[in-house]
Amino acid sequence: MEDPSATPPKTATSRRSTATAVMLVVAVGVLMQSGSAVAVLVIGSVGVVQAVWLRTVFAAVLLAAFRPRSARLPAAGNRLLVAGLAAALMAMNFSFYVAISHAPVGIVVAIEFLGPLTVAVMGTRRLLDVAWIVLAAAGVALLAGPASSVSVLGLVFALIAAACWATFILVAKACVSRMEPLNVTTLILIGSSVVLTPVLLARGVRILGHGHAILLGLLVAILSSALPYFLELAAIQRVQTSTYGVLLSIEPAIAAFMGFVILSQRLGIREIGAMVAIMLAAAGASWSSATGGRDEQRAAPELGA
Repeated sequence: MEDPSATPPKTATSRRSTATAVMLVVAVGVLMQSGSAVAVLVIGSVGVVQAVWLRTVFAAVLLAAFRPRSARLPAAGNRLLVAGLAAALMAMNFSFYVAISHAPVGIVVAIEFLGPLTVAVMGTRRLLDVAWIVLAAAGVALLAGPASSVSVLGLVFALIAAACWATFILVAKACVSRMEPLNVTTLILIGSSVVLTPVLLARGVRILGHGHAILLGLLVAILSSALPYFLELAAIQRVQTSTYGVLLSIEPAIAAFMGFVILSQRLGIREIGAMVAIMLAAAGASWSSATGGRDEQRAAPELGA
């Protein structure tokens, strides 16, 4: 006779998968936001363009070395999509790096989450989804108010990064439906590196003689791109995309913590309240997207923040 108190095997497996996914998402957040905080140090040494170039080139080299065939050119019909995604990635990273050089990392990451939030509620007619938008807008309004300590430049570029992230998600979904995710990721990093290199040369190569910044750039590439990519795929395989989105919404809090630990960045009550409002909106939008029948089986890896 079976013990009625025993946990059904499927339920136990599901709980283990969810618990593993939670740990993986936390690990992704710690790695990626540690990379964002370290990137601020790189920007301080060599500037935004050089910092973005270091991260992008090192990440491309790491992924291509890990799996050389992932660097093969895509089919002719997919090249325009890949080029568009590379442009979105480059714009997202550049905007994000400008933003974190003028505002606390936690705040910038929170604002950037408006991108996936917009995608999650796109085309909605439900009142609940409108409420998430209003909540997020209230958070941004708090940060844009005259009493806020966040600079206008930091806020504007964080919003641009959010728009770029939304574009990245939409184009990435089309790309990964036709190509292997690792292939897409490697190619867009290589493409971004190729475009950024002439810009780097035109502005003057400042990384020469900055060995410390180069090593930190390598560290940022590992923390923000290489390791999180694989951990994200492992997490997405264990839970629905909507659940993953809810878990991912803790990243602004992790970013704020890493900004405090690595950069001694402190947030006031106003900034914390705004960040919490945006986090709740992002989590709510991700969760309600499933109940509204818009949940996807797979999400695009987060390469931006």
